[in-house]
Amino acid sequence: MYNTPYCQLQHLKAQNAILCRWKQFCKGDDYRDPFRYAYKVIQKHHISTWITDTTNGFENEAADTQWLLEEFMPKMIESSVKKIVFIIADDSPLMDEIKGQEKALSAFFEVVLTGESGFPA
Repeated sequence: MYNTPYCQLQHLKAQNAILCRWKQFCKGDDYRDPFRYAYKVIQKHHISTWITDTTNGFENEAADTQWLLEEFMPKMIESSVKKIVFIIADDSPLMDEIKGQEKALSAFFEVVLTGESGFPA
């Protein structure tokens, strides 16, 4: 569906979900464009679940985090998405960041953290 050296997006029709798989560090439009593309798919197909595979995830640049919070997340809150799933390794250096996001996002979505095996993290 969407594939760059930084990110792969898949529309999982049977699950009514978008799977966002990060491949390596990126910033600016390389980071933002997958979200923009996914949002169009969410609108078109009334996607209910957003799945992010953070196995190869990275800490965002401050400007990208600000963009995500101020521009993208308000659109997501108003969208058809009701559930967000994070796939994260138990020993991931991003665990604290993802748990912080889980807490903040739980006000708007059902949020699930799962290990690479599919079991809860």
